[in-house]
Amino acid sequence: MRKLSRITIITLFGVLFFQETFLLEIQSCSQIDETFSNTTNSGDTIACHCYQEQLVMSKTDTFENDNIWIGCTKQTLPAVFRTLNSLNETFLSKLMIWNSLINILPTDMFAKVRPRELTIESSMLSVFRPGSFDKIGQRLKKLNLRSNIIKSVDPNLFKEITAVEELDLSKNKISNLTKEIFSPLSELRVLLLDGNQISNIDNGIFESLSNLKTLNLANNKIRQIRKDAFKGLVSLEVLNLVGNQITTVDWSAFSHMKRLRVLNFGKNGLSKVELRGLESLQQFYLNNNQIESLKDVKLRDLPSLTFLSFDRNGITSIGHEDLSGLGQSTRLNSISFATNMIEDIDNSSFEPVHWITSLSLQGNALSSLSSKVDATPYLRPLRKLRNLYISGNKIQSINDEELTSLEELEELVLDHNRIEQVSKEAFRGLKLKKIFLNSNSLFFLPEGIFDDLNIEELEMIDLSGNSWECVCGKEWLGPWLNSIGQANTPKGNLGCLEYNCTDIDQDHYHPLWVTGVAFCLTLVTVCCMVAIGYLLLQEGRRHWPGKKPLASDKERLIPGNLSFPNPVNLSEPDPSERLPDRTTPKKENPDRKHVRFG
Repeated sequence: MRKLSRITIITLFGVLFFQETFLLEIQSCSQIDETFSNTTNSGDTIACHCYQEQLVMSKTDTFENDNIWIGCTKQTLPAVFRTLNSLNETFLSKLMIWNSLINILPTDMFAKVRPRELTIESSMLSVFRPGSFDKIGQRLKKLNLRSNIIKSVDPNLFKEITAVEELDLSKNKISNLTKEIFSPLSELRVLLLDGNQISNIDNGIFESLSNLKTLNLANNKIRQIRKDAFKGLVSLEVLNLVGNQITTVDWSAFSHMKRLRVLNFGKNGLSKVELRGLESLQQFYLNNNQIESLKDVKLRDLPSLTFLSFDRNGITSIGHEDLSGLGQSTRLNSISFATNMIEDIDNSSFEPVHWITSLSLQGNALSSLSSKVDATPYLRPLRKLRNLYISGNKIQSINDEELTSLEELEELVLDHNRIEQVSKEAFRGLKLKKIFLNSNSLFFLPEGIFDDLNIEELEMIDLSGNSWECVCGKEWLGPWLNSIGQANTPKGNLGCLEYNCTDIDQDHYHPLWVTGVAFCLTLVTVCCMVAIGYLLLQEGRRHWPGKKPLASDKERLIPGNLSFPNPVNLSEPDPSERLPDRTTPKKENPDRKHVRFG
């Protein structure tokens, strides 16, 4: 009983504490909104509003209002300034100003608020008065100035907010950075500078940021990377340089980055790469560059590498030693060569990376799955491969032994090729779950080609977009597709494979004698129609009206039996009309008109 009483008391105390905390939170937000309302002139829109977060904090945090935030949107600087300064050093979790017009940030803009996170986004901000963030001080942990028109940053702007861990200056118009800007921010973990106009990275500019883990410099105008460009970034894990104009790199600039996990050089102008010794690097992106030969790419001592992308370059072939530097990258899972110009692959090219599980070769110029030199299948070493993407090439056939060594293969993507023939043994022993052969030139598949597949584990197969030829009574593929149920997932038209030959036979089959009788009746009908047509023609000739000369036809009014040089006078009536009518007396027609030619 005593235990029950203790439990009841503790429960009641908890409920009361929760109610007290909740009421304090609501009261705090209500008081702030009331203050904002009282500050707003009659008829004007309230510039900012208080919002409640779905959190239950301790009493200390509730006192600091760590579960409420203030939002100001579509407002002007005077309205926001007046509203925020109506508070009394109020602690907040966040203060967000967005889609407003805050060209200049005054010194005392945040004198009466203490947010942990401050956002001024898409508000045309360009000028900072001295000490704009000083009053917030050490409480500020995250500062977001994204999507404004900031062109430069004063070296003293961040001197009083040294506890900031995340700084977002992306999508502005910053063209130059100095070392002094980041000197006070020794606690910074994330620095976002993408979408600016930065063209140069001075040596040692990030030297004070020893705790920085993420640096985003994407979509700027950087042309080269010098040796000391990233000096001091010993804790960096993610470096994004995508979308710049980088053509020259001193690859020793990365040698001290022992914790770097992701390095993205996509969409630049690199033609040569030489990277080694990054023991933590997991993902390396070299897509959308100007690499034409893998012999110009030297990668060594990357033991943690899991993903490597060469997409959208100008690579024309993969030689037998091109990937030899990856021999120590035993964790490598996926390599992508999509959308290059690869025409041939050596039969031993993938030997150094025989453990990979995913290979992308789509969008190239491959005409076969075998090497052009000795006709040996170049995929043979990849016995652990699970996903193979070769769509959008020029492959014409799939022969025996070209895929059968891929014992772990689960997904085979061969759509949008020129495949006309697939060998009966092409998929022998494979554990395929997804097969895409759509949009090729297939018209026939040998019966039994899918016998080794486990129908219960088959997830998707697409054979649409081919020129299938079906022979009723001998066609097996259509019924087989019907038997696999939902695994048959065509994206296009299956042609005759969509129809059941049994149904077609029942609808259109007739005995031979019926066909013979129909033929005879058709022949008799045709003969009768010919005869009727002949009789009508003869009858028409008998009653065809004679030719009657036209008065206006000068040539036909001249009788053929008259001889020259005494032709008939065209101004006189037709000579035949001058002959007396023996039966009827000639009567003059006073109304007759004479027509003269010439």
